[in-house]
Amino acid sequence: MREYDIIADWYAGDRGRTVGVREALDVVRSLPAGSRIVDIGCGNGVPITEALVHAGYRVVGLDSSAKMLMQFRTNLPGTPAVRGTVQSCPFDGGVFDAAISWGMIFHLTRQDQVRAFASVARILKAGAPFLFTAADVDGDDAGITGTMNGTTFHYYGFTADQYRALLMERGLTLIDVHDDPGVSTYFLARKCL
Repeated sequence: MREYDIIADWYAGDRGRTVGVREALDVVRSLPAGSRIVDIGCGNGVPITEALVHAGYRVVGLDSSAKMLMQFRTNLPGTPAVRGTVQSCPFDGGVFDAAISWGMIFHLTRQDQVRAFASVARILKAGAPFLFTAADVDGDDAGITGTMNGTTFHYYGFTADQYRALLMERGLTLIDVHDDPGVSTYFLARKCL
C-alpha cells in the first residue's frame, strides 16, 4: 500500500509493542509449535509477527508496502516475507494453519475484502483460524477517510451479519466478534472442514 510506504519510518516509532499481540497469541495458542501462520499486512513485523515467531511458530509475512517489508527484514531477518496482496495471496492452497490480519482488512474496498476472504480461505487448511480486524459498519462503497501522520487513509466495512454471510459464502465460519470501542472490531473465523 503506497500510503504505508509514505509513513513507514514514522509508523515504526509510533506503533505500540503490544497492539494485537494478546489477541493473536490467544487464537493460535492451541496450535502446536512449528505450525505455519501467515501474517497478512505484516508491516514491519513488530509486534505481531515477532511475538508469533518468539512463541515458536513458523510465520510468513505478507504485505504490499516495499518500505514496510524492508523494515520487516531488518527486524526479523530469519523470517520470510513476501510482497503481495491478500486479494490474490501468492501461496499454494491449504498450506497455513492460521492467518492473522491486524489493522489491514479495513483499508480494502468492500469488493477487495470479498476477494481477500476467498483468497485467505484458499490458503488455509481445514479448521484453521483466521483473525482479522475490520470496520463493523453499515456503510456503502464510499467508505470513510482518516489520517495517520498527515497521510490520508480510506476505511471500508460491513456489518457483523454481512461479514458472517460473506465469510460463509467463501468457506469460512464466523466464530466470534469483539468490539474494542475506539480501537477496532476484530473477527475470528475458521476455515470450514
